[in-house]
Amino acid sequence: MQNETTLQDVAQAAGVHRTTVSLSLRDNPRIPQATRDRVKAIARELGYRTNPLVSALMQVRRSGKPPKQATIAFVTNYPTRYGWKPEHHDRPDFFPGAAARAEDFGYKVEHFWLAEPGMTPHRFCDILSARGINGLIIGRLPTGQDSLELEWDRFSCVALGMTLRSPILHHVTENHFDTVWQAMERCVERGYQRIGFAFTDKQDSPHVGDRWLGAYLRQQLRLPAKNRLPVCPQDPTNEEQFRKWFLDHEPDALLVNNPRLAVEWLKKIGRRVPGDVAMVALEHRRELACTGVFYDPAKIGALAVEMLIGLMHRNEAGVPAVQHEILLTGAWHEDCMLPVRVRREMKPVPANRS
Repeated sequence: MQNETTLQDVAQAAGVHRTTVSLSLRDNPRIPQATRDRVKAIARELGYRTNPLVSALMQVRRSGKPPKQATIAFVTNYPTRYGWKPEHHDRPDFFPGAAARAEDFGYKVEHFWLAEPGMTPHRFCDILSARGINGLIIGRLPTGQDSLELEWDRFSCVALGMTLRSPILHHVTENHFDTVWQAMERCVERGYQRIGFAFTDKQDSPHVGDRWLGAYLRQQLRLPAKNRLPVCPQDPTNEEQFRKWFLDHEPDALLVNNPRLAVEWLKKIGRRVPGDVAMVALEHRRELACTGVFYDPAKIGALAVEMLIGLMHRNEAGVPAVQHEILLTGAWHEDCMLPVRVRREMKPVPANRS
């Protein structure tokens, strides 16, 4: 096995003292900018990576001060600085769980906004390196964005969720396949026979929907052929398409990703939830109590920290050749939207379906 590149190797290649290399990599202003840039380029070319634990120990020895908490960067790229926080949307907040778990290991988690005015990927990475930050947790990206450009080789990285598709990093996410698998089994156990599936809202990651659909279509094959329903058209669907599909197929239970919209649409065609139609939410929404599979965001944040610290301790940085995925299985949450089925007479549907 080839030995890892050392600080001395970089110093010899650059023709400078190892202290100059150390100061350059920390962006110390005592070293001319041109030298810093040249040393960094050589270090990258040789594949040199700073060990965060050794760096922290050396900092303590240099300063003679008690050690401070090492920092993990929680990186977001929403259009606004705090657009990722729950008060601005109904997605889960992984930050508190990550921060609490990091503290158990002597780290702290600090938010960094990649879309800061005037920020570039190179400058962003230099800022983190200057502060001795070697570990990144990549938060969920906003809807419509699936890639980031950073100098990944300089950091150990773990992504949250499945919104980041380029590059593919190690990541922690919900077990979306199991969400629908659980939901279908509960529906069947409680006597529902015609179980429908509709994307009633836009997803921030289409790959999540693919996993939902995989479980749904596989479970449909376990039903009698007469009870197998097509998926509601369009992703996401709209009220007109949903109405036509529902009246054509009359499901007695629905799996949806936004229950609020589905409840409103059903009400307009004379269907009550759960009196006439049962419902399971695939994403837990704060604005409406609903039956479904609940994922504790604190656990997902904590798992991301545990995975990242493992990478940092092993000095593993950059885009992995083999990407690892940790799936958290959720817990069933009951909220009266999926009662044991009692057959009821449906209300007459208005003649005009438009």
